[in-house]
Amino acid sequence: MNYNRMIISTITVLTLLSSCKGGQSKGNDSALDLVVGTYGHNLYELSFNPDGSFGPMKAIPAENPSFVIKDGDQLYYAVSENDPYSGVYSFRDSRMTAFQDNADFCPCHLLLLDGTIYTADYGRGSISAFPVLDGVVQAKSAVIQFNGSGPDPIRQTHSYIHQLRVIPEEIKEQLSLKGEWVLASDLGDDSIHVLSKDGADATLEDCPELIITLEDGTGPRHMEFDSRRNMLYCISELGGMVYSIAVASDNGRPCFTLVQSLKADLVDAGGSADIHLHPSGKFLYTSHRLENDGIAVFKVLTDGTLERASYRNTGIHPRNFQITPDGQFLLVACRDSRCIQAFRIDQEDGSLSESPVSTLNFESDQPVCIAF
Repeated sequence: MNYNRMIISTITVLTLLSSCKGGQSKGNDSALDLVVGTYGHNLYELSFNPDGSFGPMKAIPAENPSFVIKDGDQLYYAVSENDPYSGVYSFRDSRMTAFQDNADFCPCHLLLLDGTIYTADYGRGSISAFPVLDGVVQAKSAVIQFNGSGPDPIRQTHSYIHQLRVIPEEIKEQLSLKGEWVLASDLGDDSIHVLSKDGADATLEDCPELIITLEDGTGPRHMEFDSRRNMLYCISELGGMVYSIAVASDNGRPCFTLVQSLKADLVDAGGSADIHLHPSGKFLYTSHRLENDGIAVFKVLTDGTLERASYRNTGIHPRNFQITPDGQFLLVACRDSRCIQAFRIDQEDGSLSESPVSTLNFESDQPVCIAF
């Protein structure tokens, strides 16, 4: 979340952004096309090249598009975390096609599933549903409300839904799970809600009997799946813990067993943010803010549990990050440094290069999300 709301009066984009080579042309198939979400007035399109350099940016006007997903090459969806005027955007061919209001709900994450956008509504502790027609987001059609709370008198006064993840097809096939299953991390309730969807036209239904309950005051934020080992990993924002959770099947429904709780934030800053698995499945990464800002690296053992491996400091307030599909680079959005840093990944031990191989700077907007 952006706890220091800013009114940014002007924006100038730096169009040359690499400490290495200049950006490659769009015709280079080996370059990755990126979309960057921000706290500010724009979404950005650009490329990331195989040598670790960034191409020039193109700005697309939008207000606080703080989380964005891609649906193919030219369709994007983003939340507008801009209370009291928050909502959901759709974009096609670098232009906004629609904005649907979700005022005062403060959505911070979204999921596209069976032709519907579902938003994690941090401000209201809910999930909102927005149908999508021909790539264009439509008006809100439903809300699922949660009513939990936790011991923190400031951050856990009610449910705060932070992320939505669907159980991957690989895990569903291996465990013979029926239908779709969506997990919703609730920072306010110290839990992960489990919801079912039985068919493309079915509604999303909460399954309270399947809820995953974590330690009091830990504040679960983001999740990651490991399809090789049928594991779910969760990083908690307030407690700075990484939870390793085994996924199994009970008559076609998922069941979950906590197998490890490991401290990731060793300075207790209370600002852990994101979590991603390396494409090889050998390493897990988490981002940490507020103090000792950086990325923690873990080795994934054969049973799915974790072992601390290394730590790399980054720019200020590393929020979201992504790992390139080839596993060669980790790109981290450093909100308060107004930059994206690209680190090279050591393929033997998962460690990050001592310094970024390139840095993408922003003049005014604060980058907080990277989508491939």
